[in-house]
Amino acid sequence: MTKPRSKEGFPAANSLLFVYGTLQQGGQYHYFLERCEARFVSPGTLTTPYPLILADYPCLLDQPGKGFPVTGEIYEIKKPGDWESIDHLEGYPSEYTRRLESVKTDSQTLLAWTYFYQWPDLLDPALKPVPTFRP
Repeated sequence: MTKPRSKEGFPAANSLLFVYGTLQQGGQYHYFLERCEARFVSPGTLTTPYPLILADYPCLLDQPGKGFPVTGEIYEIKKPGDWESIDHLEGYPSEYTRRLESVKTDSQTLLAWTYFYQWPDLLDPALKPVPTFRP
């Protein structure tokens, strides 16, 4: 399956975003998705387990098979230009990277762009993975 990309290098219009931290409903930065007119699709769970670390903010580590099947929310980002703003908020590409991941809903499995923290060695090793973050 090919990754939906626009010609500007950002994900294409109507691409999906999986959020697991402060962009979720009730989160500190959820207003940002509202401003982008993102459409809530469904709650979801990553099909591959990953460690979600709650440091100063939630950090999803790119260590597949470790941690938990992380829960969050899926949004449709309607305009490709909104990805530039989301990337800036997420610190992409310096602090976070992003890629498509399979996310299971109650009725289907979808591909959604997911952000991964790139500097796990900077996190306190005493912090343990959790399956979910509730703002």
